[in-house]
Amino acid sequence: MRRTVLVVGLVLLLASGAFAYTSDRMDFGEIDFGGETVYFLAHWDAIAQFEEGGGRAGILQEAMELFNIGGYEKVTVGWGDVGDTALNRFMSGESKYDLWRVPFAFYWGLASRGALFPVNEILPEEYFEALPKITHDRNLELAFSGQLYFFSAGTDDYGHATFVVFNKDLIEAEGLEDPYELYDRGEWTFEKLTEMARKATRDTDGDGIIDQYGLSNMDPKDLVYAYGGSITSRDADGKVYFSMNTEEAIAGLRQWVDWIKVDQIASPTALASGGEAEWASGKYAFAFLPFYFIGNHDTWPFTHGILPWPKSPYTDEPRFLPGTADAWFVPANAEYPLGLIALDNYLFTIDNYYEDLDNYIAGRVADKKAYEILYTAVDNFWPEDYYMNFLGGRWDDSLPYGKVCGDINNDISPATTVAEVVSAAQAIIADMYGY
Repeated sequence: MRRTVLVVGLVLLLASGAFAYTSDRMDFGEIDFGGETVYFLAHWDAIAQFEEGGGRAGILQEAMELFNIGGYEKVTVGWGDVGDTALNRFMSGESKYDLWRVPFAFYWGLASRGALFPVNEILPEEYFEALPKITHDRNLELAFSGQLYFFSAGTDDYGHATFVVFNKDLIEAEGLEDPYELYDRGEWTFEKLTEMARKATRDTDGDGIIDQYGLSNMDPKDLVYAYGGSITSRDADGKVYFSMNTEEAIAGLRQWVDWIKVDQIASPTALASGGEAEWASGKYAFAFLPFYFIGNHDTWPFTHGILPWPKSPYTDEPRFLPGTADAWFVPANAEYPLGLIALDNYLFTIDNYYEDLDNYIAGRVADKKAYEILYTAVDNFWPEDYYMNFLGGRWDDSLPYGKVCGDINNDISPATTVAEVVSAAQAIIADMYGY
């Protein structure tokens, strides 16, 4: 739920003519950029909201005047170019006054090359405790070599969290149980979801071809986490190891196989490959959708509901899976890292974070129950669901995770394919972390 945060304060030091800044996270003391220009790197215009016509227009100009910033420039590149652009700016020395908005896909490449500034070296523990819970937890889970890199409340913390979205109209028309009632009774389980999806899957026009499915849009890794497993874990000493060979993880992969190959009640098509149109057709009872995508619901020809992932035989409660996120970072060669973090705090306050979250949730719900569930998720995201994607994407079978996905789709058992990639996955982890 929303938290009480400290009021941002600015104290004018008349003797020096400088400003001491206290944000909602810490007292920064005097902040003075000495007239330097700040650069914002992102794959979209990430600071447009602070410019003329934006919802928070004028705030950036205020910060520039208070912190003696001479100017700012936007370095806007394509999504796929952010990682290389950031690294090139770092290697060339151009990034000394940069703030980088980095998609999660490029986080590991930058962290492992020493391109990100370890903010725990200059920020107190209290600073991190003041961050929203999901940001705080992600920071700990994604620590690299004992260093922390996440500090901003201006981040896409929840956009890629996945939920079970259901087509209320189809479920009612098929005479199926109300998923919300199952959830309230503690009966929202994979077994019950499978039962309902089987009943919803059928040939609706009598041509002998299945044209209505129970399930749509699944990534195997989500089932691994929802079942209580993981792809990577940390041992007692904090070292990362490949953990996809546990009973829970294998069971999650097996559920994916059963739905698609055995029961044939699910479409394996991902959103990027046509799954968006499939779901919007109204011919699917359930889909596993990222939070950002649910914002398209006003174009769907049906009413929707939202639930967490069901309970599995290995979990006590349904799980809220946070997925990954974009975030702001400071380059390792920053000349003034404390000033850059102060600037971020001025632009992206925790109050604004929760205001944006309120609006984000309101724009994705169609009923009171979904509203309650999404607010429950805010404080209950499963902290270990931060896939270390240097093990490969779903479609990249040259790397361990992608090979597993490809193999189970080609009828190789989950246990067999996972066993085959353990050594390769662990070698990649060891190389990444320098073990």
